Amino acid sequence: MKHIRPFSFAVLSGILLATAACSENDDPVIAVFSDFSYRVTMPDGDEVASSDWAPVLPGCYPDPSVVRVDDDYYMVNSSFAFFPGVPIWHSTDLRNWERLGYVLNRREQLDLPDSLRISGGIYAPDISYNPVNETFYMITTLVDNGGTFYVTTKDPKSGRWSDPVWLPEVGGIDPSILFDTDGKAYIVNNDSPEGETLYDGHRAIHIHDFDWENNRVTGESEMIVNGGVNLAEKPVWVEGPHLYNIGGKYFLMCAEGGTGPQHSEVIFESTSPKGPFKPCRINPILTQRGLDPSRPDPVTCTGHADLVEDKDGKWWAVYLGVRPYDDKGNDIMGRETFMHRVEWKSGQPVITGRDEMLTGRPQREFESELWSDGQLSPFAFFVRNPRGDFYGISAEGGLNLVASEVALADRKSPSAIGMWATEKAFEVEATLDEFSPVTSADIAGLLLFQDDDCNVVFGKTVNSYGDNVVRVIARSKNDRRKEFEAPLADASSPLKLKIAADGNGSYSFAFAEGEGEWQNMSQTVAASMLSTATAGNFTGTMIGVYASSAEK
Repeated sequence: MKHIRPFSFAVLSGILLATAACSENDDPVIAVFSDFSYRVTMPDGDEVASSDWAPVLPGCYPDPSVVRVDDDYYMVNSSFAFFPGVPIWHSTDLRNWERLGYVLNRREQLDLPDSLRISGGIYAPDISYNPVNETFYMITTLVDNGGTFYVTTKDPKSGRWSDPVWLPEVGGIDPSILFDTDGKAYIVNNDSPEGETLYDGHRAIHIHDFDWENNRVTGESEMIVNGGVNLAEKPVWVEGPHLYNIGGKYFLMCAEGGTGPQHSEVIFESTSPKGPFKPCRINPILTQRGLDPSRPDPVTCTGHADLVEDKDGKWWAVYLGVRPYDDKGNDIMGRETFMHRVEWKSGQPVITGRDEMLTGRPQREFESELWSDGQLSPFAFFVRNPRGDFYGISAEGGLNLVASEVALADRKSPSAIGMWATEKAFEVEATLDEFSPVTSADIAGLLLFQDDDCNVVFGKTVNSYGDNVVRVIARSKNDRRKEFEAPLADASSPLKLKIAADGNGSYSFAFAEGEGEWQNMSQTVAASMLSTATAGNFTGTMIGVYASSAEK
């Protein structure tokens, strides 16, 4: 994975200003950061990347969908309640992926209102190509605020996608499009079964005729899979469907079993796009359930796959998986994108063999800034739709961040900018050049964010006596909280802040005043406070900078 040209939110979103200002306070407190760096460290000093291709996209990039057009591959992922939405990648070899930015980079395309849960928003985008009109389509569901829509572009590298076309007739989640060889098109999606719901988690796959010339679906929705492979066994959460025409046979591939350790991928076949579909002989075609949780470098929760044929006629699957740091299923990165060669057996595609153990190796040494050259990194994002006036990048290259009257627990859009953690072991540093807290509610520094309830803030503030201190505030579910601090000798000096993840589930904290030595904070924080298993979310850990005047 590599960087590409800088990505300007100020230009693409059309809502951010070049200089920091604030409409909430007449005299706002502003934090000035001169630098920020995120570094991946290899265990035991190993600086050589694994030859294993997994994960192909480290970090919280779940629900991958991929398409090839001639020599170019494009891939998209879910983005939930973060803005911009739907990260998009480009490759010419399926191995090296460059970041093109985001598909949904304007407020007109993506409305993420206050109070929207972090695991709401954008689910399971699908990218496809219609050769008849030479147009790319990205279809997805905006959960809790609108439902199914799609956007289009002639050139994904341009960064310009259309405004949404809403499809209220397509319910449920996880829509995807098949543009068939005869010019017809179909949308398949997860939705409620017809008639009675027989058990908790009973879902179905539906199909719609898609009139792409008139931007609508026609006719009635038809249920083509009820429950999953075997309804008698009460399969749960059949979802993430993709329909393929491969050599004149139609394959319908779906996730089944939920997104936890029982996750799997199953497949059906038919001679018609509308069925009847019967389960293929080999199912599931991808899973890691039932394997030893203490195995080395495990990949768990695998599923929600998409298939692509490469330029040489070989087939590949991209899918999500989790790399936990312990045998309890705790993780830091959330669900990542992996890739695996597809084998054809008994006339059907198979991703992994029975009891095949997948291994998730660390990536190469990796370092990223959050901003550079006057622009935010292509990896940067915000919590929900950002306010238009909370940050600016100075001519000297520093980031000015307004300490807003929004706390993390408020379920609004805080003054925070971040990127995804990509490994279980990492270090993140920032230098806070200027920040003058007035009360203990004023704080600025580094942020680890899973959601509004599960997060860690490490920054500069004042205590109840008015003394400047560095403070760690760690919060988790069920009002679990950990807080500790250390005094600052010189409140006017630049303050360096560092958070280190040791790869075994522990965060440590250090600070340095001016040119002084690093000083370690007295306590650590368990990464499980922010893990996906604790939060119950679909996301990973956002790492970034944060400033607030309301963090009580």
